[in-house]
Parts: sequence; C-alpha cells; structure tokens
Amino acid sequence: MQSYEIKRSELFWKEKKEIKVVYDRHIANDKIFPGGQKLIDSTLIPHLDRLEAYYQHDNYAFFNLKDSIAKELISKLLNHPAMDSLFKIIKSEVNLGQNFGYAIVLRDVSVTFDAKKFIPIVDYDVDQYTLIGGEDQFIDKDNLVSSIAISANSKRSNRVAFTLYVGNIDKNVSALRSIFPLLLLSGCCIIGIISVYCWTYNNWIKQKRMAEMASDFINNVTHEFNTPLTTIRIGLSNIAVKVSSDDKMKISTTLETMMRQIKRLDRLVNKAIDLSVFNQEEVVLEEHFLAELLDHLERDLTILASETIGIQTFVDEEVKGIKVLVNPFMFVTALNNIVDNGLKYNNESIKQICIHVGLYENNTILMTIRDNGIGISNNELPHIFTKGYRVKRDASPNGLGLGLFFVKEVMRIHNWKIDVKSDINNGTTFFILIPMIK
Repeated sequence: MQSYEIKRSELFWKEKKEIKVVYDRHIANDKIFPGGQKLIDSTLIPHLDRLEAYYQHDNYAFFNLKDSIAKELISKLLNHPAMDSLFKIIKSEVNLGQNFGYAIVLRDVSVTFDAKKFIPIVDYDVDQYTLIGGEDQFIDKDNLVSSIAISANSKRSNRVAFTLYVGNIDKNVSALRSIFPLLLLSGCCIIGIISVYCWTYNNWIKQKRMAEMASDFINNVTHEFNTPLTTIRIGLSNIAVKVSSDDKMKISTTLETMMRQIKRLDRLVNKAIDLSVFNQEEVVLEEHFLAELLDHLERDLTILASETIGIQTFVDEEVKGIKVLVNPFMFVTALNNIVDNGLKYNNESIKQICIHVGLYENNTILMTIRDNGIGISNNELPHIFTKGYRVKRDASPNGLGLGLFFVKEVMRIHNWKIDVKSDINNGTTFFILIPMIK
C-alpha cells in the first residue's frame, strides 16, 4: 500500500514539470491565463477610488462594493475561454494523452492602496477556492503543477493567487500498472514463502510420522518380547524342577547360562520400550477359524500351567466351524497380554485363568477371560486401557501400562468391542464381542 501511495504521488512528475514550463511561458507577465491580467485590471481599477474612500470612511459601503466586484470578476473569469485553449496547447506541446484534464482555481484577489497592506476582494480560508476552469475531479495534491501569487510592489495595485492542477482520469489504474512488476515480484515472493512453509511443514509432518512409526515399532516389538521371554523362563524353571538329580548336574551350567541370558535380554527389552503412540492402521485381516487360533493359544499357554497356575480354555461346539476376520499375531498377542495380567496381578496361592468362547446374539461371538486376581476398583476401570496407566494396587513393580493399551488398539483395529468387569479381591473378567463371517 505504501509503494502504491508513493508511486501515485510520483506519477507523471516529469510531465508535470514540462507542463509547468509551458504554462509559465504562456502566462509570462500575465495572470491565470493569457489575457487574465487585463481582465482583472479592467474589473478592479475603475472601482479603486471608491474602494479606497469607502475603506477609510464607510465599512458597510466598502463590503457591499467589494462583494459586487468579486461577483463580477469571478463571472468574467468563469466565462473566459482562454484557459481551455491554453490547455489544448499544453497537451499538444507535452504530448499528453486524451485522458488528461485540468483544474484551475482562484485562491485570492486583493488590492493595496499604499503598497504595504493588501485588502482582500475575493477572500478564502486555507482550504477554500473557486474553480474557474476545468473539472474539480483533478483537484488533488498529487496533481499540483503550479501555485502562484502575483503582485506588484506599487500603490493602487492588486495581488492574485491561483493554482493549476493537471491529472489523468485513470490515475489509479496507471499507478497500479506502473507498480505491477513490483506487485508481481511481491506476489511471487509471498507464494514462494508460502510454498517453502508448506513444504517445510509437510516434511516436518512426514518426519514426525516416521519418528512415531519407528518409536511405535520399537515399543510394540520390544513389548511383545516380554511374553515369550516369560514363557521361556517358566519353561526352563519347569525343566530344572522335573529333571533328575543326575541330569540336573549335567545341564545345570547350561540352564544357568540360559536363565542369565534371558534375564539380560529381558532387561534390554524393558530398557528399549518407550511410551510412543501405537499405530497399526494398515493391519491385514484374514479369514480364520477362531477355534484353531484358540487351539494354538492353548498350546502356548500350557507351558505356563503348573501346580500354582491353572489355565482352562472352553470352546462351544457351535463356534468351532465359524470363521472371523482377524490378524492372528495381534489376536494371540492381545489374549496373551490379558492372561499375563491375570497372572501377574494375582496374589492367590493357585492362580486361575478361564477362557470361554460361545455364540452371542446378532451373529457375534462372545469371548470371556476371567481370572481370580486382585481385581480393579470401579474408579480405575475407565482408565485401564489408557497408555501408561497402572492401577494403584498393581502387584507387579515392572509393568509399563502398555499391555491393555495394546489390547484396546487391537480391538479398535478389528472393530471388535471389549468390556470389563472387576471386583476387588475377586478377580476380573474381560468380555470381547467378535463379529462372525456370514
């Protein structure tokens, strides 16, 4: 906007200088336009004697005569065609286009009787004037060409002040046209800045997403190491208990080495886990018999069973021939997390996990996983699927609060529903609704 105003004020400055030279040349020793001096003198001089007498002795008569002279003078100036003719000559000599016009205004006409004090005949305030030629649309400070006050240092003379304006009807368009290259450059710069910003922002979003995906990958993979590590650890413990004394002597070193390396790997896995956001939006779901997946799960869980741990799986007959859309790895891992929590947060001497699968209404399958653990209070139940959340009565000091968060994400990705009920000291039951394939 500032560039526009500057350019608008400077527009046609060269032409205005040339116009002033031509105008001043044509009114040399004259006023307003050729013949203006004669017109003004012929109007004022015949009344000077009376004006001087009235000015000295009769103010009322002086003002009446002054006003009458002013009206006569302005009328003669308005009806004189000299300025129109002069402007045509100016346009021709300066090569101005057809869109140019002018305005000439009278700002002051005064007389003096003693060559010292000028008495106004046509008197105006600072911002007032009389248009005596052209069109008032050109009266603008940016169109100012010449502003002159001509007087003679002699008694019984006059002073005349007038201003000439010349401008283009399409000045605003011309100003915009003249600064168009600057506007175009500015627009290109703005577009370039916006483009760089968008490119930078998109790259930042991509890098952020990649960082989140990498973090999620480490988070999920390392977290899922815990279950097989626990299974291997328990399996090794069972082997150590069940082998004979002679065999134990032979493999004790190997068992100790394996247990030590498992503990080391467990520490490394737990150290690598972070709390990044889980992201599995492109998981492939496949058709599988739910009963077959539960058989695999039951075999995996068998190694956990012992004299103090009992795990039971019941699948109703009508469910065994039903397929569901599922990602096997995620499904088995989610159930392992629930079972692992049921065993980990359990203070009973004999820990019990019971899994039951049966038909439910509206072509769905209902799976329940029930344990006899420490239970969860009603205040904490709404938060158990939140990432990083751990119940206050957590029996394990090593959890990170990611297991049930993983379970909830698996349910969301599969579009399954999960609910949970729990009683303090009486265990927890998870309910999973699984749509069947028709």
